[in-house]
Amino acid sequence: MKNKRADALISDALKTFVERRKVYGDSYIKHAKIMAELFPEGVNLKTEVDMGRWSVLNLIMVKMVRYCKEFENPHKDSIHDAGVYCFLQEELDQAQDKKINLSELVKDMEKYDDSI
Repeated sequence: MKNKRADALISDALKTFVERRKVYGDSYIKHAKIMAELFPEGVNLKTEVDMGRWSVLNLIMVKMVRYCKEFENPHKDSIHDAGVYCFLQEELDQAQDKKINLSELVKDMEKYDDSI
């Protein structure tokens, strides 16, 4: 791929946006409404673990909104992704409970990947 000027990159991005918008529609607004309903008082995020838990929870919710958008024609990738994110959430919950050390978990991650 040759280098592109900014105007070509913007044009490519707009094409991607229009294409994805046909699939996802207003999913981002639905996601925001769901999160506001689940957390009407907002969320207090102070630590790296808090941020991680919030990030992964958002990933789960995004995948569930996408899955529900095509409920009559289930999107297998979205449900699989949500399942994986749920286990990541459980992993981070253990860090929240101080049952595991987040830094140690990340340091050893590649060792576990190689064992699969």
